[in-house]
Amino acid sequence: MKISRVVLFMMFFFIGIGYSQNKLSGSVVNSNNKPVANAKIYLDSIYSNVETDRKGNFELSFPQNVATINVYSNEYGLLSNKFSNEKVMNFMFLNSPLPSGERIQKGGVLKMVYSKQTNEYKVNNNKGSGLETDRNSGVYNTIYDLIRGRLPGVSVSRDNKITIRGVSSLRNISDPLFVVDGVIVSSIDFISPNNVKKVSVLKGAEASIYGSQGSSGVIVIKTK
Repeated sequence: MKISRVVLFMMFFFIGIGYSQNKLSGSVVNSNNKPVANAKIYLDSIYSNVETDRKGNFELSFPQNVATINVYSNEYGLLSNKFSNEKVMNFMFLNSPLPSGERIQKGGVLKMVYSKQTNEYKVNNNKGSGLETDRNSGVYNTIYDLIRGRLPGVSVSRDNKITIRGVSSLRNISDPLFVVDGVIVSSIDFISPNNVKKVSVLKGAEASIYGSQGSSGVIVIKTK
């Protein structure tokens, strides 16, 4: 009799666990309604070990205490949706494919973090936030040529105007702050590419140490 009660208790216990799980399915497509394969599904900031298949579909089970479903595609970037016990959730990337410099490179580490400043999730790539020069840096004529197309999240125009994407300035100024070897400078025209050891980008909370001056982002240059 006691054994039967134990068996019944265990049955109801595991049934209860089963019902406490959320089950979610959906699809991920691009702006042309084409499937996005190999997109990673995150539960808040935790990777679920689930990726979309070649048709862009996914299906997973997870605990109750999840607030946001994040989808990251190396080709298109990040999408986030608040989770309210839906059974089906579909995602569509409206942007164009990311430039190769903004994608997670081989050996890069993908980390999902929540920004309290913007109240949204973002992706940190531990190997994508900076540029370390090599012996080929001598092929660049200017510091702008060195940065152009090689520093993720940074655009350099033909007239050498630098813009850090994904920042909004309180001062309505799009020019980033320049810091060379720990000193704030008004221009980096004088820097030779041959003398550069590393270039890093700071924005958001990382740039807040420079106050309002860093509201448009910060370009940090370390020389040899």
